[in-house]
Parts: sequence; C-alpha cells; structure tokens
Amino acid sequence: MRVAVIGGGIAGLVAARDLAIAGASVTVLERAPFLGGQAGSFELAPGETIERYYHFICQGDTGYLRMLDELGITERLHWRTTDMGLFHDGDLYTFGDPLSLLQFPHLGMRDKIRFAITTASAKLRPATRWQDIEDMTAVEWLLSRYGERTYRLLYEPLLISKFQDHASRISAAWMWARLNRLGNSRSRLMKERIGYLDGGSQAYVDALEKSLRDSGVDIRLSTPVDRVVVEKERARGVLLGGVLDPYDAVLSTVPVPHTRELFAGLRGPYFDNLRSLQYLGVMVLILRLNRPFSRYYWTNVSDARLPMSGVIESTNLNPLPALGGDSILYVPQYLSHTDPRYSRPDDEVFEQYCTALGLMNSGFDRSWIKSSWLHRERFTQPVCETGFSRRVPSIRTPIPNLLLTDSYQLHPNDRAISFSTDLGREAARLILERR
Repeated sequence: MRVAVIGGGIAGLVAARDLAIAGASVTVLERAPFLGGQAGSFELAPGETIERYYHFICQGDTGYLRMLDELGITERLHWRTTDMGLFHDGDLYTFGDPLSLLQFPHLGMRDKIRFAITTASAKLRPATRWQDIEDMTAVEWLLSRYGERTYRLLYEPLLISKFQDHASRISAAWMWARLNRLGNSRSRLMKERIGYLDGGSQAYVDALEKSLRDSGVDIRLSTPVDRVVVEKERARGVLLGGVLDPYDAVLSTVPVPHTRELFAGLRGPYFDNLRSLQYLGVMVLILRLNRPFSRYYWTNVSDARLPMSGVIESTNLNPLPALGGDSILYVPQYLSHTDPRYSRPDDEVFEQYCTALGLMNSGFDRSWIKSSWLHRERFTQPVCETGFSRRVPSIRTPIPNLLLTDSYQLHPNDRAISFSTDLGREAARLILERR
C-alpha cells in the first residue's frame, strides 16, 4: 500500500513511522525546507539551534513519553521544578504554589481558598467529564468556580490575549483541560515540575526522521502539494507541480485552512464544516540576552499596558549550556493573520515588546539583547467555542481513503507535542485498519 502523508509536523512524522513499520510504502510531502512544523528549530548561530516556538513536557504526556522510549532517546529527558511569576499592575510576584498564594496581596483569604480548591478539583476531575461543561463558556465556569476578583485578575487577561474577540465564547472544556494538564504536572507541594529534552523538540524530530529513513520512508522537503485528486469517490493521489502522483491512501496533517485548499472542489457537510472552522495566528519575538531576565520559566501578565499574555524564559527550564550563560526569552502574541498588528514591521514589534519588558523589569536594558528573531505562524490556535466537539472533523473523511489530522481534533486539549503524537498514531491505525 502506497500512502502520501502531507505535512512533516509531529502528527505526520508519527503517522508515517507507524505506517512504515507496518509495511506500507510511505512518502512524506513537506512544503517547508525542514521537518517538525511548529516543533521545528532554527539556527541561532553556526552549530547552535533552538526551538522556533517554546515547548515543555508534562508528566501526564504519556503518548510523548512512550514514543521517546520507542525511539531510544528517553535519556535525553530531564525534569525540573520551575517557578511561575505574575506581573500585575506594575509589580512582579511569585505565583503558583501554596506559599506564594498566601503571600499574594491582591486576593482575599476567601479568594485564595477558592483558588486552591478549584485548581485541585480541575486536576482530579476525570478526563471523560469535560463534556459536562462543554456548553458553558470559560468565562461562566471561571466566574462560578474562582469568583469575580480572581477571574478578572488572573484569567480574563489570559482569555483575551489568547483568543481576542472570541474570548467570551470559548468553551469551559478548553479551560479545564489546560488546568488539568498543568495540574497533573505539579508535585504534592503544588510545585510545577515539567520536562525538556536535551536538544529541545528538535531532538524528537531528528529521532523520528532517522526512524523514518531507516524504515525506507521517502521524505521530500520543499515540496508543496497543489491539491488532492479525487475521482469516483476515491483519492487517486496528489497533484505535484501539475503532475499526478498516485497513492492508495492520502493523509493530510496540515492546518485546516491549508487543507481546504488541498480539498478544493470537494462538497458535502463534512467539507462545508471545514470551511467554517476558525484559526488564530501567533507572533513570537525571541530574544537572546546576556543575562537572566527573571527567575521564572513562565510569567503570566495581568496588565492592560502590555500586549502579551506571558513571557517565557526557556533557559529557566532548559539551561542550554552551549549558550555560555545567555538567556532565551519568548514573547508571544496571538492574533488573526488578518489583524493589522500581525503584519506590523519587525522593528515596530521589537520596540513595543522592549518597552513592555522594561515595564516588567525596571533594570532591563536593551544592551542586554545579543540577538533577536521574530516568527509568525498564520494558523496556530484553533478557536474552540462552546459545543465545539460537535463540529470537530473526524480523522476519516467521507472519501474512504482520504484522512486528515488537525489541532481541532485535540479538543478539549490545547496544542502539545504529546497530543499531536497521539493523533498521528490514531490516523495511522485507521489507515491500516482499512487496508
């Protein structure tokens, strides 16, 4: 059986690996000149690479951990207890463990007790119970559980920064899943313990690539697909540069907005639904500093003057000794690719973020910055509004040998390498099941 996998991100690579191990002849078609998608890396300097977007591993990421073992790279995995910060109205606080919660001056004791109980219950809620709150908005759920003051201070800025105009309609199930995943990576003392790989997520991508090449998978980089060719209710293959490349099955693993182009001309409720799904993009400034910016891995932002929801100092999780003590800072902002702010010149974005960092740390000086990069991704964050599971497209399309994976199918979970790994494995299983 010949299978085309469109997209060389995590789901595509994992699916290709499982298919090849099962005896299929697999071709991976990736439009970019590198593998990994949003889990890929870029070169800081000759011989030094770093993730394009920040990633971390939680203790409940069983799909990821299992694949690390299968690939023989578990020894690259390290766990570390990290601190979380909160920048609120001009001051930076430690936030995220019982002691810092007790010391936080902007919540009353009743708010703090509700916060502790609700956070613990989100961790303990059975994974199958998210459907109970799917038709409730995250705003309604957070207000009912945490109370007005905690919601306004901690969660409203997160929702607005993450989802912009869609914030008031996001499902409570998405919010719960986010709290649940992080909660299950906390120690008994409620300290956050998360993991990283030596070499970052690129180590995972490299190990998958090696496994694919060892299994005879044909990997074609810089190879955009024009569209999927469907005739007589069967996918016949893909069109590459106007020429048909025939396959017995086709799996698209690229974001739905790209998939819609690949499926141009296909009609019916399934494909009409694809055209209605919404995505937000992301813009991330990465700074290499000659010293630490803070002691926190993740600093949430609750200050209307700042454009971002958080600042991630990745070297407070993964120290990257090769950088000689330098720090790496990721500053993200989620926006629709049609938002004028998404297309601002790089120097304007740099100036705005440097001003924001100066508000967060009065000692920050631009002389600290050794290098900077700005990455944009048009389709990153699915917009998961209430009742969304009823609109999530199935992996199997109505065309029997045409399948797709997409971040929407992770619902209610947020995007993470582990969940994409699971998604790729399930797609491969379904293809093999129909063989």
